[in-house]
Amino acid sequence: MMKKNVFAILMFLVFCAVSVSAQLQEPVKWKFEIKEVNQYEVQVIAHATVETGWKVYGLNVPEGGPVATEMTFEAGEGYKPLKKAIEVTPPTVKHDEVFDMEVPYFKKTASFSQNVRVTKRPATIKGYVTFMCCDNETCLPPTDEEFEFVVK
Repeated sequence: MMKKNVFAILMFLVFCAVSVSAQLQEPVKWKFEIKEVNQYEVQVIAHATVETGWKVYGLNVPEGGPVATEMTFEAGEGYKPLKKAIEVTPPTVKHDEVFDMEVPYFKKTASFSQNVRVTKRPATIKGYVTFMCCDNETCLPPTDEEFEFVVK
């Protein structure tokens, strides 16, 4: 009886370790930068590095597909986002078997940018990128990666 309990406890611990490991997957790493366009405008650029075997989706994914990448700016004083984010890196567009549609995606690297009007300096520009990533077996839930810059 005792051997069965020890075996059951060990199996439970292994299961927990595997579950935690799966939850801690971060196949996409983000870096953010800001560039001055002119005295009234800056460009926020998000760079993604994607692990081999994974992909991140583009900004313009058809309805019913994976979650599209999106740049969101929090409301704040001294700045206002202009237009929409753009894909600096051109995406690959191919038929995705899982979603049964043409889907724009990136492997290895991706860059997105959005211009922001600066109305008062200093301004603290805050926001986040929402993204979803998948490999050939699984998709991770959409994730937000925050950024913050002070424009002096």
